Formats: sequence, C-alpha cells, structure tokens
Amino acid sequence: MREYGFSELINARRVLSKPLIELPLRNQERMFYDLSRRLKRFAGHTTIAYIIIPDMERGKFKRDECSAKATNLRDYIEHKGNRNVSITGVSGQGKSYLTMHLLSKFEDRQRIIFSFKPDDHEVHLGIPVIDAKECLPNPFRDINAFSEAYMTAFFGEKVSSGIQLQQTPAFLQEIASQSSDWRSFMKTIGEKRKSASKNQIETLNAIEQNVKSLVIEDMGNVELANESTVFDFSTLPTKQAQNFYAELMLRQIYREMEERKRKDALICIDEAHRLTKSYHTILDVMSREIRDKGMLWIITQNLIDILPEMRANFGTKFTFKLGDADLQILSYNQLVRFSVSVLQPRQFTDIEFPESQAFTPVLTYISDGNEYRETQKILAAVREERMEEGAGGRGKDIDYKEEILQILSERMSYATEMGKEISAKYGISKDQAKLGIKTILEEMKNNNEVGRVKYLRDGKPIVMYYSKSPNLSNLHTGMQSQAVDILNELGVSVNRISTTGERGAFDIETDFFMVEIETGLKHSMEDLKERIVGTNLRVIIVVPNRELIDKYKGLGERVMVMTMDSLREMLTEPEKGVLS
Repeated sequence: MREYGFSELINARRVLSKPLIELPLRNQERMFYDLSRRLKRFAGHTTIAYIIIPDMERGKFKRDECSAKATNLRDYIEHKGNRNVSITGVSGQGKSYLTMHLLSKFEDRQRIIFSFKPDDHEVHLGIPVIDAKECLPNPFRDINAFSEAYMTAFFGEKVSSGIQLQQTPAFLQEIASQSSDWRSFMKTIGEKRKSASKNQIETLNAIEQNVKSLVIEDMGNVELANESTVFDFSTLPTKQAQNFYAELMLRQIYREMEERKRKDALICIDEAHRLTKSYHTILDVMSREIRDKGMLWIITQNLIDILPEMRANFGTKFTFKLGDADLQILSYNQLVRFSVSVLQPRQFTDIEFPESQAFTPVLTYISDGNEYRETQKILAAVREERMEEGAGGRGKDIDYKEEILQILSERMSYATEMGKEISAKYGISKDQAKLGIKTILEEMKNNNEVGRVKYLRDGKPIVMYYSKSPNLSNLHTGMQSQAVDILNELGVSVNRISTTGERGAFDIETDFFMVEIETGLKHSMEDLKERIVGTNLRVIIVVPNRELIDKYKGLGERVMVMTMDSLREMLTEPEKGVLS
C-alpha cells in the first residue's frame, strides 16, 4: 500500500480532493456509523481521517471530508528540520498504539526506551528488555550528575526558592565527592551534621531521609550495549528511585552520544512527566542539542507536563484529545485548538503541522492486532524471593498512602485492583498488599482525602474509591471514559466528549441521544435541567448504582436513567425501541 510522505501531506488539500468517506445520515439506521469500520483496509497503517478547515461563511471552522490515504509518518518526521517528537493526550486515547507503530517504523535505528509501568506496552515491542535494577549506573562516578539526578527526583516540580533548595546542591556535591558508596555517603552526612547550623541540619536530615529510598544493594556497572533496548524501571522500589536512576542512565547514554560512541540513536521516554517537570533534567539539554546526534521522543498525557523551554524543541507534536489547560496553550492558533478539541479516541493531529494556518489533517492509526510481539528478557529478571513484611523482606517500607494517592490521581479504582498493582510493583503477595491498604483506605475516607461509592460493574456491586483532591473528579472521568468505550465498541458515532469542569454541555454527544454522567455527589440539578430543556434529543443519565436511579427520575419523558451495565444492554438490543 502506497503511503503519502511529507510533501504530499503538507499539500493534502490538493492531493486528497476526491471525497470517499460518506457522512452519517441522521436516521435510526445510521446510528452505528463508525469511521474506523470504513478504514479497515488501512489496518496496520496511519491514515488521514478528515481535514479541519476555516468556515468562511460562519467565521469558524468545519470538518472537510476527504479521500483517505495511508501516511508515511517516518518520512514526515525525518523531513522536518527537527526530528524530536512528543506524543501527548489524555489516558485511553491511543498513545500506546501510535508509539508502538512509530517505533516499529524505525527498526533500523538503535532504539533506547525507558519504561516505568509494570508490563507496559514497550516491553512487548519485540525489543530485548533489561530489568534496570540489574544494570544501574554507579551514582558516585559523576558528582554533578548525582546532584542533578537527586534534584530531578525530589524537586521535580517548578520549585524556584527556599533555603533547603538553595543549600541542597552544594551539600550533595560536597558529600558525594567524599563518598564511594551509599554507606560512606550516609557516614559523611553524620559527620557534617556535628558542625552544622540549625538550617543546615534540617537540609542534611532531608537528604538522609530521601537517600534511603535510593539505596540499591549490589549495583552493577554494566556497560550498556549498542543494540535496541527497553529499560524497565518498574521493579525499583519507589517512584523517586525510578526517576533518580533513569536520569543517571539518560546522562550516561547522552554522554556516549556526544562522544559519538552511539550514533543516531532514538531515545524514547514513556511517562516523561516524571522528568520533564524539572529544571534539572538532562532532557532540557538533549531537546536542544540532540539533533545532529539522534532523536528524542517523549510520551506523556499533558502538554503542561513539559516545561515551555523544552516544549519548544520538539519539531513534531502528535496530539490526541487534551484537557482544558492544554487547550489554553493552543490559543495562539484557533484552527489547531478547534481541531484538537473535536478529536475522538484513536484520532490525533500534529500541532506543529507546517500548513496549520490553512488546514489541519486529523489522522488515525488502524490497528492490525500485531503490535504486541514476543520479547526477550536479558540479564536477570525480578528476583524470586518473596519474604514477608517484618522478616526483612520487600514490602516493609512501602508507603501505602502515597501509592493509593498515585493510583487515584489517575483513575477511580477498588481495593482489589489497587492491591494487585502494588503487589506487582513491589513483588509482594496480593493478600499482603490488600491487607496493607485496607486500614489506610479507611483512614483516608475518614479524613475526607478519598471518597467511595457503591458501583455496579459487570453486574456485581463493588466499592469504588476516587480522589477528593481539589479540581480532580476521577469518579466522573472514569465513568465518562467507560461510557465512551462502550459506545465506540458498539459502533455508535460519538460527536463530542466534554472536558472535566465544562459547563453547559452534555458529557457525551451523539447524533441521536445525549449522555450525562451523574455520580450522585451534586446537591443541585439546575444545570442538568437547563441542558435537558435545551435539546430535542433523548437524554441518557448514567449513575454508579441502582440506588441512585430514583434521584434522577421525573426529569422529563425524553430522559432515561440507568447504570453502566444497563447502557450496554440497551445499545446491544436496539430492537426494543428505547431510542426510537
């Protein structure tokens, strides 16, 4: 299948003039219109789905249907002067599939991939996987790198002042220069504390406490191979340790690139927000200077996760659906902003598209089911020892509260699921992990840090937990994402998905009905009533459990209230006439 390259893409309005994609008709028979079904012949390829152009008559923008063509994203990336790539978008939109597809297009390059989640998609690329814990660089070989990696791990956010921050780098470099290993490092801290001032003692105590999470016994000074490799950092005990050693390893690899020991390597960092929020990371330097040495690719959910100075150094920014804060960043180009706001799952665009003032192509990757491959594990895998807590084994120092907050900051979850994730991360039994979080969850509920609600899932009631942090409602977001997945799975064309906190719009809009997610936590329903009055279509209100159905009854003849399971059943059996 011929793929259109860079020059044809930037002239896509002329090249793709013959319309082939048929628009859905507004009738019952076409309710299940799904663009991906029309593009099955492009399985395993990226293709242009449609184009966004200015609407001269209305002074806004509109979707312009065009002939679908397979696109050569490698040619597109390499013909830009800057080959750095960022891939951003909220969870569940298709970043992983696109990343795997793009990496497969560069099989002739050395690809070095940093992965932080257990069993994440990068470990199924067919590229040999190394357990990073087995080949960690010696942190005391480069004193400056040690200091910067520490600052990246523990001062990752945009911190710019404070006595402790001012004193820490100098102390780190002085103590590390007198140390050959972690034991001597700790001993030197104790000696310096004897003659330190009160403020200095506080700084030294903080360093000592933080460093405890970085201590890994039997670190190997393994020379990194010149073959494509996935480094799996998920087996390291804490997030700070993962970030610290990833930063050190990045610095070692980039130094070898500068010395031309590695030529034209492609460095890909998943979960890049772990590093890109820090002013101390080597990624800032790499993004500016790597162009003649190789490529830097980063994957993260939000544009705001990348410091502005760093963000400017990515020549291609493939972007899926974004949240409100990221859309604000795109206000400099209203056509691009509009294009991103209407993206559906698996659809993306390049916000650095050369002709973006005139039009924006919206692309989609059509999976052929062959993305996941057998992968060779090299060096040692995770050790088999599973000593119980309190007997000198793993799990003794787990901060269960921090782990729970991390999970709930990304999605709603339930105790068994959280226990399973913590179990995999720390190599302890599922029962031990679940026991560890049980008491903590109750305390957090009593302290109003998390909320819980009875939730009907696959016909079974479970207790679902969600974060109660300010500006975070992952119970609502999780339900909305689940509803969208059901609609997409059943072929219902989703026209619009509202972002969190957006007022005056239904959560999900289709041609024939609206979907509103109600968690039962709101006291007033006035805004919901206004939206119902403002549409002539049916409105489906989805609630977590059957007990909440009565709360939303009586809102009109066109309103139906149901659980998530009922939504699936209703759409699976349309002959019942519920949407007619």
